[in-house]
Amino acid sequence: MDSTKYNVLIEKRLLTTFAQNALKETCKLIPFDDNTQEIDHQYAEKIDGILGVIGLPLVTKCIREESFLNKMPNVKVVISLGAGTDHLNLPLLWKKGIRIATTGKINSGVTAELGFMLLMALARNLKQAMVAAASPETCLTFRQHSFGVRLLGSTLGIIGLGSIGYIVAERAAAFKMNILYHNRTRRNEEDENKVQAKYCETIEKLLSQSDFVMLCVPLTDHTKYLIGAKELKLMKPSAVLINISRGDVVDQDALVKALQEGTIGGAALDVTTPEPLPADHPLLHMPNVIVTPHAGATKEVVQEINSIAVNNLLAGLKGKPMPQELKYLSHL
Repeated sequence: MDSTKYNVLIEKRLLTTFAQNALKETCKLIPFDDNTQEIDHQYAEKIDGILGVIGLPLVTKCIREESFLNKMPNVKVVISLGAGTDHLNLPLLWKKGIRIATTGKINSGVTAELGFMLLMALARNLKQAMVAAASPETCLTFRQHSFGVRLLGSTLGIIGLGSIGYIVAERAAAFKMNILYHNRTRRNEEDENKVQAKYCETIEKLLSQSDFVMLCVPLTDHTKYLIGAKELKLMKPSAVLINISRGDVVDQDALVKALQEGTIGGAALDVTTPEPLPADHPLLHMPNVIVTPHAGATKEVVQEINSIAVNNLLAGLKGKPMPQELKYLSHL
């Protein structure tokens, strides 16, 4: 290994992207992929930083299991591409003196766009329409029996009115939808009035009144399985669920059952457990379910994310402030 460069563990699929930028002159990039189970011990002790979209088996071990992290005593920084922190063992990393940075909320706007696209696709039965268009017979049947619903005057319930949820509300307001929301902390009156959003003190009230329910919350101990069998039964039989947060915010088995039994009208999921779903998973084969592969980002945003990650990584390796560093929280 080149001792004049920082040694950075990086996902193999990101190698080409990052090998061509500012890291080229300063870092030795050590790739890994889904099949990598261990790191050669001669490299482990020399690794200075970890860069990647956390979720692959090896990198998850690196930042969640102390026994594994002990093999890499010189790691100074962990850089995660994305805004979420549910995959990070923050107390462990901070205990080890390792600094952590994400790429912030740069993708909030485009994630909200994806969520609203999924809402519109469900409203107009887009998946069924694409299948029906394959032949004159099915096309005629669709036009006679499967038209969707209009957004004007319908009710969108947003659970989690943070940066993503609020942008969703702005889009919905433009379509003159009625907007309900539930949040850990109520937004101020000015924010509510801007999008004509009404606060629901309980999730139960929101679920029972909404035609569309969109999940925009982070995954925490409190929000894991936030939507389960009980909550799904509170929804209207015609209502649909859109999840752009994290897969484990929904009890997926309960969702499958609710869809099979007609408890709710449909679902659109950009996040699942696991990702991707097995090819034979029932959610992939239901006509009223749309599944996308955690595709909230766009080409432009990915470039910005990569740039932010590089700046964070180089700053952290040099002992300088990282723009998107997660601040130490003693209560975790």
